[in-house]
Amino acid sequence: MLYRNICLALSCVFALSAVQSSFAQDRAAMESYACNYVEGKGLDDLMAVAAKWDKWASENNPAPYRAYVLTPIFATFEEVPEAVWIGFSPTSAQLGAVADTWLSEGGDLIAEFDSVVKCGAHTLGGSRMVKAYENAGEAGIVQLSACSRNDGVSWAQVAKADKAWADYMTEHDLPGGSYRWGAGPGTAKESKMDFYSVWITESLEQHGSAWDKFGQIETAAQDMRAIYGDDNLYTCDRSRIYHGVPVGGSD
Repeated sequence: MLYRNICLALSCVFALSAVQSSFAQDRAAMESYACNYVEGKGLDDLMAVAAKWDKWASENNPAPYRAYVLTPIFATFEEVPEAVWIGFSPTSAQLGAVADTWLSEGGDLIAEFDSVVKCGAHTLGGSRMVKAYENAGEAGIVQLSACSRNDGVSWAQVAKADKAWADYMTEHDLPGGSYRWGAGPGTAKESKMDFYSVWITESLEQHGSAWDKFGQIETAAQDMRAIYGDDNLYTCDRSRIYHGVPVGGSD
């Protein structure tokens, strides 16, 4: 199904100031639009409207909000949207205030977006930082998988394992940031997903070098089992990789 794999809040893919960046916060509220381009339109058209929105948002948004556009790079393209808009605010109330203003005052800009993209999902969710992304606020590579907790697994167990994994990444100099993006209102009714597991790097080269480093650790498989258990704490689908670009917002 076209939007299933990324009907987030997304809760999918980038986290990035309310203060400097949502990536720099332990938690953030987020929304996402999963969209396809109107016939004859493409990324350049979307970015042109986004530039107008950035100026509008900086003048009109009542609260901090930063937005990003994700474009799939490695994916089964009929399964995912052609473009994903993700926006972040420090709190859910601030995200709601921004949404209220957009709905009441967006006017012509809403129509301009609608002339470029047709969005099949608009979802809410939250981002929880596992390991901070080093280049918050910049363009990057976003790998994500939709995950569900296994039976009997608590959120406390997941959080404990995530902390251990963040420490492991630091110990072995594995680059990038790691996040969990939870599914909220707007997620497809049939979805069993609890959250997206998200890994962000600055480039495909850095992404590849991290895999190379991990593969060179002799005890890697045992280490993973020690952190997440022999049967794992949650089950995820196959990952997709996106290019994420910041498009501005309000501080």
